Amino acid sequence: MRTNHLTVAVALALAALATPLDGRAWVVVRAAPIYVAPRPVVVVAPAPVVVVPAPVYAYPPPPPNPLTTRLPFNTTMWTLPPGCNALSVSGNPYYQCGVNWMRPYQSANGTYYSVVPPP
Repeated sequence: MRTNHLTVAVALALAALATPLDGRAWVVVRAAPIYVAPRPVVVVAPAPVVVVPAPVYAYPPPPPNPLTTRLPFNTTMWTLPPGCNALSVSGNPYYQCGVNWMRPYQSANGTYYSVVPPP
């Protein structure tokens, strides 16, 4: 039986390609010149660059300044000035707003506050 050298070379090349590659080059020998198969090319992509914005810190506003001007007695207000502290003296509600003392009263239109002498 006569075999063709090309058939044997193709069979050997297919058998070589079926085995896992370990980084070496395969040499296929034919009756004529020697052919060296090229090595596989490995491309390494650079790591992705992630840009994260700097954190933004929101600080609470500073507390309002307490009222430091002495108001005349019996001055009325519909709202308390900022920085008032609620106190109870002898069971009566008072608000200390800086140097002023205020007491809440009820009217037909709602609560109002009147400047009173210190208890």
